[in-house]
Amino acid sequence: MLRFIICKDLSRCRADGSCPQASLPSLGQVVTNSLPRHFAPLLLLALIVVLTSVASAFPQQSLGGTNDMLAQAKAAEQARDFPRAAECYTTFLKDHSDRAEIWQRLGLVYYLDNRYDQAASALQRATELDSSLWGADLFLGISQYRMGQFERAQNTLNSALRLKPNVPEGHFWLGSTLMALGKHEAATVELEKVPAASSVAMDADYLLAQEYRQVAEDYYRKIQESDKNSFRAHQLAAESFAWTGKYQNAILEYRKALQLKPDLEGAHRGIAEMYWQQGQFDQAAQEYATELQKFPLDDEAHLRIGECRLSQGKVGEAVPQLEAALQVNKRSWELDRALGQASVATGDMVKAQSWLELATQLNPSDAFSHQLLSQVYRATRQSDRAEQEQSIFQKLSVAGQN
Repeated sequence: MLRFIICKDLSRCRADGSCPQASLPSLGQVVTNSLPRHFAPLLLLALIVVLTSVASAFPQQSLGGTNDMLAQAKAAEQARDFPRAAECYTTFLKDHSDRAEIWQRLGLVYYLDNRYDQAASALQRATELDSSLWGADLFLGISQYRMGQFERAQNTLNSALRLKPNVPEGHFWLGSTLMALGKHEAATVELEKVPAASSVAMDADYLLAQEYRQVAEDYYRKIQESDKNSFRAHQLAAESFAWTGKYQNAILEYRKALQLKPDLEGAHRGIAEMYWQQGQFDQAAQEYATELQKFPLDDEAHLRIGECRLSQGKVGEAVPQLEAALQVNKRSWELDRALGQASVATGDMVKAQSWLELATQLNPSDAFSHQLLSQVYRATRQSDRAEQEQSIFQKLSVAGQN
């Protein structure tokens, strides 16, 4: 995923890359109305990239004759009159048909006017005249995607990325195209190339989550088709059901896997997690205990039983389980939080503060840890720190709800 430094006020960015008063039109409403909501920020950025690549389209000499068409086109863009802008560019190109950057500009205004077939024709001509115009390739690929021409879009976007390998938008749209073609593993490769700091990273992550699940489900399906009666097939089916929130189906598949392989590691823990997700903590504790009978070093099972007992107010039963988990895994924020909660319940605020401070350091985004730590600070008369933690808790809670 590539990064660009762009003007935050889209209405002030001009073709030469500078940002004077009132130049190109604000494109937000046009794009937002024509695309799915989560694609809008991506396309806005891509538009700026293209607009800043066509400085030669507006020469600095005084305009006259056919060159006046460029000034009129620019004015039409400012007024969001894209049909008029396209008309002006078309008139100009009658006498200057070799101007690749104007063909690119024409393609862009056609695109903004949702005339994707005409955009594709103009952008194709731009790339024929100047094969270095990666922006034309990018928008040609996007136009082809919008028209459902996914094979063509794949080739065109690959071409754009050969010219400009680090463009995040190119990887994003190529990944989207590969998704549409059912090429899920290849799609994940492209989407993973979008940098975490990119403005399109969130959109890429959204699609990646879908792709990871699809790739996993495809893999599960192949395993099941190859040997429907293997314990592994049932285990994978259970994991797939769990992933999609079908907890009862997942439990049934785990049970089938255990019938074929009674000592299957992780199966009872998987069943316990399904009960845990449904708030059936006693059943969950029983399954975790069964897992521990066969695999006593399972720190997650110890942790969950400890949490279960804490939720029931059975602190004396919780602490040994939590301490057992600590012997196996000393770097778990969930374990630190649970030990802190147990210390609060026993009134040992010194230990509680120590555990909860460690939990918030390991995972600053866990609201419950901050809430518990706020309570500890308040109990030990550390008012300022208590207010600070309470404020963090409230902000994280609101963010989680949103």
